[in-house]
Amino acid sequence: MTALLGTIALLATCAWLAGIVWFLRFYRAPAVEVPGRVTLLLAVTGRTNGLPPLFAALARQTLRPRRMLVAVESVEDPALAQVRELEHLLPFPVEVVVAGFDDTRSQKATNMIAALARVDADDDALVLLDADILPRETWLSWLATPALNGAADVVTGYRWHALDGAGPGRHVVAWLDRSLALGPRFLASGLVWGGSVAIARDALARMDLAGALSRTFSTDGAISRRARALRLRVLTRRAVLLPTPPEGGDREAIAFKTRQLQIVHVYVPALWVWLGVALHAEALALPLALLAIAGDAVAVVFVAAIGAAGVARALLHDRVTRAVGIREGLAARAAQVALGALAPLTAPAVAALFWTSARTRVIRWRHIDYEVLGPEQVRVLRRRGPGAAA
Repeated sequence: MTALLGTIALLATCAWLAGIVWFLRFYRAPAVEVPGRVTLLLAVTGRTNGLPPLFAALARQTLRPRRMLVAVESVEDPALAQVRELEHLLPFPVEVVVAGFDDTRSQKATNMIAALARVDADDDALVLLDADILPRETWLSWLATPALNGAADVVTGYRWHALDGAGPGRHVVAWLDRSLALGPRFLASGLVWGGSVAIARDALARMDLAGALSRTFSTDGAISRRARALRLRVLTRRAVLLPTPPEGGDREAIAFKTRQLQIVHVYVPALWVWLGVALHAEALALPLALLAIAGDAVAVVFVAAIGAAGVARALLHDRVTRAVGIREGLAARAAQVALGALAPLTAPAVAALFWTSARTRVIRWRHIDYEVLGPEQVRVLRRRGPGAAA
């Protein structure tokens, strides 16, 4: 029994390790960059610390956007005033759209639908982005090029958590999210991450994004479903791995990851199940550690091997961190190595985080509570903060 538990746990952690090696093997700067007219679409709510550095990063892009559409929910939304304070930093125009409210979908979907009405035939591609990313100057060109030159219909990237100053909860969240970013991509084939996605003009016309978002909670999930239904070519670009600085403490980090996993549960249930199986296979390291403490020599060998694989994962994660332009301090790097070495504790903690997404009926996103009964069965239960009285 010990050998069976150890083999399963070791194979699970080595599968994640193989994903990192595969990612690094093919991670390189794109060889082709083409010009084009690109409109950015940013749906944002609330005043955030990440917006000033985001605007500064957008101003440095090697591919200058035609314009940026910024969608907010109401004139009372603090995001509106912050955008007005920062728009002078950008060498391209900013158009602000006030979306209003709709209780049959997420507020982000409502914001995006309002902004989509401004997209016109002068756009060669539309790029969606989140407010918490910190892109390098080549981000837009690398993301948009395959959509501009016809190599893909939809191009997406993924986040990469920056961890300086992060607490233990955020470190555990990053351990899981970094593994997902680099893990076996066949499990997430065709999925779109809305924090950074480019859509070619012809594909945008076919997708009817406003219709796809009309009854959804997750804009990412709705875009992915529509792209699959139309058999569009979706490209996940390794080079578009975006630094995401921490905002908020451990509680906010755990709430963020819970919501992301809930979205997977609702929109891609098969992937949620496979992810759960993989995480629980890794979590078998805990009973192995208990057997090792009890004197089982075979368990000791397996626990040592799993810990060594975990340290290797952390060190390779650090290589990726440096490759995407983040220079983390010694404390953050040491914390990730410790998480890898302490696999019997890390893996069960990640499995416990996974189970926070088992219930999806009520999902909180920013200042709004939603009831989510299915991919297109959504209603607002409660609003707080901006627009609460609407």
